[in-house]
Amino acid sequence: MKSGEERVYSIPLRKAKRTQRKKRSPRALRELKGFLRRHTKTENIKIDSKLNEKIWERGIEKPPSKLRVRVKKEEKDEEEIATAYLAE
Repeated sequence: MKSGEERVYSIPLRKAKRTQRKKRSPRALRELKGFLRRHTKTENIKIDSKLNEKIWERGIEKPPSKLRVRVKKEEKDEEEIATAYLAE
């Protein structure tokens, strides 16, 4: 993924359902960031507040099983930052 490029991904978060009930939404966030690190090839991942609220919408025990996410990769101060937004 090149800098300035924008893509839409459908990210599976099923692995978060296999953990303890009270750790599922935090695990879903880690799964989301891991997926984006692999596909954008950058370590700096920022998550938009609306995307975060969507994951936490039903509480800590019931995160969504998959999400559609829009990712924009930018370059600031010679660092690449990938920002994830909720795709609507």
